[in-house]
Amino acid sequence: MTVGERIRERRIELGLSQEELAKKLGYKHRTSINKIETGKQELTTKQVKAIADAMQTTPAYLMGWEEEEENYYIEEEAKSLAQFLKDNPDYRILFDASRKVKKEDLSKALKAVNIFIDD
Repeated sequence: MTVGERIRERRIELGLSQEELAKKLGYKHRTSINKIETGKQELTTKQVKAIADAMQTTPAYLMGWEEEEENYYIEEEAKSLAQFLKDNPDYRILFDASRKVKKEDLSKALKAVNIFIDD
């Protein structure tokens, strides 16, 4: 996967349009983001850092230097809870939760499952 493809994928995960990301980065037009995502524009180290910050990820992830799983969840507590759910067969059905899920939402789902498991 290219840098542009990772940027596009992350932008979509965050629910941002190219226009919205362009505004966050101070670009005048969405065409700048389109050129980045399609590989038509080279990025400086400074630009990669700015994009990573705007997209709540790391430059290393955007560059492909670290595995995606390390950045799967935005919240660290949600990541820990999701790992618990994945590792426990009774709760594994919840592991398919969205990357943007909040810890509170996972906790509510876990409580709901516990009602059925305890019966």
